[in-house]
Amino acid sequence: MEQAQRTLEQALAEVSSEELMRHVTTIAQRVRLSGTPEEAEAFEYIESVVRGFGLTVTRYAPVCLVSLPVSASLVVAETGESIPCITHSFSASTGPGGIEADLVYVGDGREPDYEGREAHRRIALAEGLATPEKAVVAERQGVAGMIHISGEHLHEMIISPVWGSPTAETMHLLPTKPHVSIDRQGGERLKRLLQAGSVRVRLSTSVDTSWRPLPLLIADLTAPSDEGGFILFSGHVDSWHYGAMDNGSANALMLEVARILSHHREDLRRSVRFAFWSGHSHARYATSAWYADYAWEELWERCVAHVNIDSPGAINATVLSEAPTMAETYDFAREVVQGLTGQELNYRRIGRLGDQSFWGTGVPSLFCSISEQAESQEEGDLGALLGGSRARRGGLGWWWHTTEDTIDKIDPDNLVRDTRILLATVLRLATAPVLPFRQSRAVEEIRDTLEDLATAAGGALLNLDTLRQECDRLLAAARRLDAHCAQSADARTAERLNRCSMLVSRELIPVNYTARGPFEQDLALPSRPLPGLQRLRELARLTPHDPAYYPLLQTLQRERNRVLHALRSARRHIEETLGAS
Repeated sequence: MEQAQRTLEQALAEVSSEELMRHVTTIAQRVRLSGTPEEAEAFEYIESVVRGFGLTVTRYAPVCLVSLPVSASLVVAETGESIPCITHSFSASTGPGGIEADLVYVGDGREPDYEGREAHRRIALAEGLATPEKAVVAERQGVAGMIHISGEHLHEMIISPVWGSPTAETMHLLPTKPHVSIDRQGGERLKRLLQAGSVRVRLSTSVDTSWRPLPLLIADLTAPSDEGGFILFSGHVDSWHYGAMDNGSANALMLEVARILSHHREDLRRSVRFAFWSGHSHARYATSAWYADYAWEELWERCVAHVNIDSPGAINATVLSEAPTMAETYDFAREVVQGLTGQELNYRRIGRLGDQSFWGTGVPSLFCSISEQAESQEEGDLGALLGGSRARRGGLGWWWHTTEDTIDKIDPDNLVRDTRILLATVLRLATAPVLPFRQSRAVEEIRDTLEDLATAAGGALLNLDTLRQECDRLLAAARRLDAHCAQSADARTAERLNRCSMLVSRELIPVNYTARGPFEQDLALPSRPLPGLQRLRELARLTPHDPAYYPLLQTLQRERNRVLHALRSARRHIEETLGAS
């Protein structure tokens, strides 16, 4: 039996339910709003634990824009009837007097739902969770405010589309209107009133939004030879309410992985960097976005993968087939999940959630939530927002982002199971002679996207033929690279293959996952592969007579050049490593 396999089996046997539950119970006894003293106490506890394992701790305190909901009220003006509600992070505050306006129902709150409805200066009533996408549409429609029908329970949300703290260029994108959520009973009441005639409501919100320092803890477990780079293993500490599942169980999982890996330090080829974020829930991933800027060069040069964990170990979390990955990390993740649980992991492209702040640095990423509720145990569009498919309606449980996210929602056996998955993932990444990623999968995703865009663009002036031809050449080269990586290799060859794989990722991930490139953050809105080229669909709906046509064509031409450069550069990295075929 190879040493790496023996080490893995020994490590998996060391996972302790008692240790996991001790940590999550300690952390989840506090309400950990970002930047509060209670959150600071949780960080102090985490620091004391990882120092006890011999990890090297670095603390930061970046100043970030944090938004903490304070209070909200919703009253039917004609009758004085009060409807229970909550407001959200980055909602506007109305002031003590609130605002009063007519109500208009806008379906799911997407752009087409407003067609034929007069929403300007009215308060929009929409189905589903409060999301940045709906807030952006509402701003464009000129609503006075917005009411979201959250479901059976009131789910705390953050509605800013700005990823991380805003810059001078994105500050204007912060929401300027008040938003609240009501439950399904309140929503049905308002809809019945609207069916009977016009309805006027009074809305009041108070939200504490200000710049303040947030804690950020980095704990390094350094490999004996710190030349192979590091795995970034991360999760957030801040919470809505007690947050036992989100994200106390993840904090406990990371601490248990740190404990076990510290026993096997001598077996590591690569270091493991544990990152405990703040500002995930109340500042739109602010500290991970800050760290992406602060440590940009080191991440680019030395980070081989980002593994994220959010909300593991819940009761009834039996679905292990929906964990998100990148195309190039999928086969490895599927092997880990199937080997430990017997479940087949579906490919689901990782989205704009879960502190995925490192796409610009070209770091391969995998996971966020890894275990979810079974079908029909989730409500509304919550499953899709959290990563589950809309058809299956999986998700993280009805208690997610509510006052009911307490310690009784954690199943010790499920937490052990999920910890073993993450432990195996990180340990295998830290010990594999050659990184277990398949770059051809990423190229195939890009190729398929180019084919789809070419079909959607129709007669648009932008020619994608050169991109498609270059993609075919890169795919052939990437398959050769994958074949070499799958073979046994001496230390020198393994080092060359790993460096080549990293360089290919640095070229492909920024164009496959970002529109703004390596030094900016895209908005916290849904995106597709090759997001910078997706506006070809918009161009296809225009004619040269439309004022927006040629400016958009110019934008897309530059994006085409960016993608072409990335494809050619990736191919050259492979050819320089393997030789041209």
